[in-house]
Amino acid sequence: MAMTRTGTLLAELHEAEQALAREFHRVAERQAADHGTHYPCLALAARCEEHATRLRAAARRHGRDLSEPRHSEPLSHLLDAVRRKSSERRGHHTSAGQLLLRDLRHLFLSAQEVSLLWLLLGQVARAVRDQELLDDVEELHPETLGQIGWLTTRLKNTAPQVLATAD
Repeated sequence: MAMTRTGTLLAELHEAEQALAREFHRVAERQAADHGTHYPCLALAARCEEHATRLRAAARRHGRDLSEPRHSEPLSHLLDAVRRKSSERRGHHTSAGQLLLRDLRHLFLSAQEVSLLWLLLGQVARAVRDQELLDDVEELHPETLGQIGWLTTRLKNTAPQVLATAD
């Protein structure tokens, strides 16, 4: 029974990591004009995707088959170009900071959810004495905590600039 529940938790964390990767990609696209956000978000998305890959392998060990994310949507390249151009134009608009702050807040909350799931998975791995799973948790959860740290710093730096200025 523990393996089934472990598989369910792995599936939930897998989906959360994939969702966080997609959100990091979306923010990178929307914030293309802000290189201090764009490039780190792309790197953090890649780490989330790596986490999802590792979770798929762990889930297989627990009898759960998790699908890989779909990579090609028919209009994805066109949408990416439109978002990038829109972001470049918004970069000169007064609400660009507010949009960035909103994006960072959403990412922060999503990353917190992922971190909580890693914490739970670590507890399960200890309880069922699954050293291989615990090794994965102990390697990958700190990376999520690093993402949260980066987001916290960006929020602390962005909030005063955005919220303390007059409209």
